[in-house]
Amino acid sequence: MPHESPYAPVKIPERPYHELLLDAIDKTIAEGKNKIAFISGDNPNYTLSYEQLRKDAFAIAMYLHNELQRQFVDSRAKVVLTYEDFLPKVLLAVKQSPNIQKIIVIPKPTGSNLPAGVVSWTEVVSTPVTAPPQVPIDVHNDLLVLPYSSGTTGPPKGVMLSHYNFTSMISMYLAIDKSHNLDVLDPNWDCYKEKALLFLPFYHVYGFGLLNHCILKGMTGVVMSHFEPNNFLTAIQNYKIRVLCLVPPIMVFLAKHPICAKFDLSSVQMIMAGAAPAGKDLIEELKRKYPNLRYIQQGYGMTECSMASHLPDLRNDQPFGSVGKLASNLVMRIVEPGTDREQPVNQRGEICVRGPTVMLGYLGRPEATASTIIDGWLHTGDIGYINEDGNLFIVDRLKELIKVKGLQVPPAELEDLLLSHPKIRDCAVIGIPDAKAGELPKAFVVRADNTLTEQEVKDFVKPKVSPYKQLEGGVEFIEEIPKSAAGKILRRFLRDRSNAKL
Repeated sequence: MPHESPYAPVKIPERPYHELLLDAIDKTIAEGKNKIAFISGDNPNYTLSYEQLRKDAFAIAMYLHNELQRQFVDSRAKVVLTYEDFLPKVLLAVKQSPNIQKIIVIPKPTGSNLPAGVVSWTEVVSTPVTAPPQVPIDVHNDLLVLPYSSGTTGPPKGVMLSHYNFTSMISMYLAIDKSHNLDVLDPNWDCYKEKALLFLPFYHVYGFGLLNHCILKGMTGVVMSHFEPNNFLTAIQNYKIRVLCLVPPIMVFLAKHPICAKFDLSSVQMIMAGAAPAGKDLIEELKRKYPNLRYIQQGYGMTECSMASHLPDLRNDQPFGSVGKLASNLVMRIVEPGTDREQPVNQRGEICVRGPTVMLGYLGRPEATASTIIDGWLHTGDIGYINEDGNLFIVDRLKELIKVKGLQVPPAELEDLLLSHPKIRDCAVIGIPDAKAGELPKAFVVRADNTLTEQEVKDFVKPKVSPYKQLEGGVEFIEEIPKSAAGKILRRFLRDRSNAKL
């Protein structure tokens, strides 16, 4: 039988999302509470007008990438809103994007001359306008946002999220956070007095969700235009941030980088990890280094289900490695890949989710949609299992499992082990083709100490894992592991790099 959420059902408003957001802002201001301040460093970070969404009812592609031109065409966007720093790249991409009708640029504070055909944001907002026509919105079928999938194993795809998709996600997140987490962290928790550090990209569904979560709760958002170590640590110290929402690469930074010791990070009581798995050794190292850090919890989700399908519950002990329990209003199955046969408790299989947060589909890709959403079930491509208490555990990505002589090797297991080595700053593991074994594990390693050798890495791994999990594919040292904006390893680039050397 499908597994249901242990959390109480949440009533989902049948309203366009921007109306809910504007109501929350009006309520915050009307009640004399803290105004929502988005504080950045040298440059304003991001402005998203939900009023504009209401007026024009168009989908926004919220992704900046080297493949801008392809995504401009793919998303069918008509208007580009960008910063002056990105303008040269945008202009090149637009030459091959006939659908783009206008470019609006947010100049630097000093201003500058703009190319022909480019309009400044200042000019746009200073132009008087008449009341726009009211455009009816079908909350179930009209798009609110069009984020792009991470593209960890293939080209990014436009994920169509409706107003109802995102309203459902935020409503569930707010309800569970209030009833199961914040009161446990502090019985006197007052959202209006708390500050949230927002540095994850708003064009990624994780960062976008955190931004909206912050606004709807009336918290003050401290916005960074991008992650920069000194500014990040200074913000935690100065604003006394108590809860950090992070991705594993930033957790590795907090655990390993010596600059962190120069700042007072004692205010941090909880880390919420998302976007990719965080290993046991990393979590234990963080707890040793930061004694005031009471909770390190993990959630689970994906762009295709509007951010999160599983959330932590501080009222009940969450066993290590669990990514929480199924969120309200959702249903889940664990099935055997290829057969769709439901797996029993503690048996691994592909995670499938159904509910109001599941995307409408991939833009312009009916075949990809049909192979991902089957009979209403979103096939996540992730392998995991649940225990008797309903806690979900992620093993790895179905497409990323390395198959050595028919045996499955989860890359995350080897990566967690490698990160425990004091001379390793970062790493990634992929499978490379082998005539006899099918595939062999290969590690890409970023050294923290240049004396580290390939043999030293292999010797470190050898006594700790089974023979078929050994790094028989070799060890390659590189300067940086390619990752998406959310911190997911872009293994396709590593495979291309490895294949080029064969």
